Amino acid sequence: MADKEAAFDDAEYKKWKKNTPFLYDLVLTHALEWPSLTAQWLPDENRVWRQGS
Repeated sequence: MADKEAAFDDAEYKKWKKNTPFLYDLVLTHALEWPSLTAQWLPDENRVWRQGS
């Protein structure tokens, strides 16, 4: 079980590492009209929670 979780974590890390330059390029090149003290980093997520999950 631990090996499976480690493999999943490794795959997620590799995916993140591959896509990180694109994320930072997007963040650094997106100019705002007005200075902002806050930014929405990711879109809102609606989750449906099931009892017992």
